[in-house]
Amino acid sequence: MDPSLYKDIITLRGLKYHYYYSPAQDGRRTLLFCHGFPSTSKDWCGIASYFQEQGYGLIVPDMLGYGGTDKPADPALYVQSAMSQDLVCILDAEKVEKVVAVGHDWGTVSVSRLANWYPERVSAYAFFAVAYSPPRPKNFDYGALLARLQQKHGYELFGYWAFFNRDDADQVIQDHIESFMSLVWPHDPRCWVDRLAPTGAIEKTLREDWTAPLPAYMSEAEKQGIITTFRANKFVGPTCWYKTVVRGLSPADDERIPADRAYPPTDTPIFFGAAKNDHVCVPSDGYEAFKDEHFAEGQVTMKEYDADHWLILSKASEIGRDLEAWIKGFTD
Repeated sequence: MDPSLYKDIITLRGLKYHYYYSPAQDGRRTLLFCHGFPSTSKDWCGIASYFQEQGYGLIVPDMLGYGGTDKPADPALYVQSAMSQDLVCILDAEKVEKVVAVGHDWGTVSVSRLANWYPERVSAYAFFAVAYSPPRPKNFDYGALLARLQQKHGYELFGYWAFFNRDDADQVIQDHIESFMSLVWPHDPRCWVDRLAPTGAIEKTLREDWTAPLPAYMSEAEKQGIITTFRANKFVGPTCWYKTVVRGLSPADDERIPADRAYPPTDTPIFFGAAKNDHVCVPSDGYEAFKDEHFAEGQVTMKEYDADHWLILSKASEIGRDLEAWIKGFTD
């Protein structure tokens, strides 16, 4: 993505966002891409470039805590209602009335909350690796969630959240960054079952300085670029996304969502791209989420990709073509 097309904005709550913007051509739609953890807007380069070549508009922000966007250390600033408002500030600045909102990983939660707080600004929703996330109940219990996942899948899936909830997580990651890279972008995605998902596993893996070869979709230069970025920017901001949930800030924030906005409007198209080899954001949970009665028959288009969690990197060309075909199939 052309560095000269990046812009900065100060949102209504005084935070700077750094984002890539390319205007739509010939009346085509604009897509909003929301990345997850631990990423930047650059993760969308392959997919975004495809759409830019086709004349679609692009808004690709560094999400709060990442890249050129502000990185506050207070988890309370990362509640989704506030970050949804931040995203709408960008839309308003570019005079974009509606977008196709596309998310991966934690970015899917941001896309989900746009459906709750600003459904009038979104013409369609696309979720990658993680399905639509309904509002969490105020009495959300992280420990109880782990117990349910353990019973359902045979392992906890989200045990690593406890580590990211710690205030010293950034320093531990920085001290063992090579191991962190091997774990988060795995050569063998099955390692997540033992080395990431269970409570305590991620810290044990990092302190052992366990490493593995790079996955096929990442070059050594790309790896070093990620390390350089997070050496400078640290993980204090990114881990706040987890702290808001574990510490109850997000569930309390979600409680304010009106009941009639708890799910996307049933006349709004949805695309779900599952990652076949994702052992944390497992496809079966995503498929189950979209069986909820709040989704209309035929509303959701689903496709499973032969990829690990980072399908937006490894399957960028295929996803670009699939998304465009889906977009061409509906009207506002």
